[in-house]
Amino acid sequence: KQWYQRRVRGHQHGLIFVKKGQNDIERIRKQLQDKKENNIPMLMVLFPEGTRFNPENTKAIEKSQAYARSMGYPELTKVLTPRVTGTNLFIEELGDHLEKIFDLTIAYESVDGKMVRPDTIEFLDSVKTVHIQCTQREVTKVGEEKGWLYDSFLDKEKALVEFERTLQLSEPPPPSHIYSWSAFRETLIPVLYTSLLCSPLVFSSRARKLWLHTFLVVPVLQLLAKPFWK
Repeated sequence: KQWYQRRVRGHQHGLIFVKKGQNDIERIRKQLQDKKENNIPMLMVLFPEGTRFNPENTKAIEKSQAYARSMGYPELTKVLTPRVTGTNLFIEELGDHLEKIFDLTIAYESVDGKMVRPDTIEFLDSVKTVHIQCTQREVTKVGEEKGWLYDSFLDKEKALVEFERTLQLSEPPPPSHIYSWSAFRETLIPVLYTSLLCSPLVFSSRARKLWLHTFLVVPVLQLLAKPFWK
């Protein structure tokens, strides 16, 4: 079920499946090149640290700090050390296709006024406020700056240390430009087209059944075609 959700449904929706430590770099590179060659508008979401920071997961923290030492970086205590391979690959392949990086730092304030690292249940039960800091970066510039990703996480470390004391994230420099009519116009037609295709699902039970059956047939076809994928 997990493989189907991630690989099959993810592929149908244009997602790129990655698994920590078990990735086919050339396959991912080919998928990125395909999106660029077809001029597909996209928003890529990356988690360079690989998993969320959990103070109770000492094994992950120790592994992260060992990686930092091996790279000659200071050890981090509020975030995990980012892995640069995936991020560098995305920038290398899409650097002239994407314009901006929105670097997010997220901190959680509990109902009793403390910084917390909640799981899903704790988030629903005890989080009062979610604080988000967004720093805008130019893709062309970060591609020229060696070590920029680690420097970004070093800034996150400092911001979270300060947040633990004050419950405030510092304000980043104001963005120069985020949205434009041209970008909106490029996505308007695909949104309307997708809405039109999905409209029968709302009004017709027969269409909903047909849609459901595709999820039974497509995985079989993709499994049969898998030996021919390169």
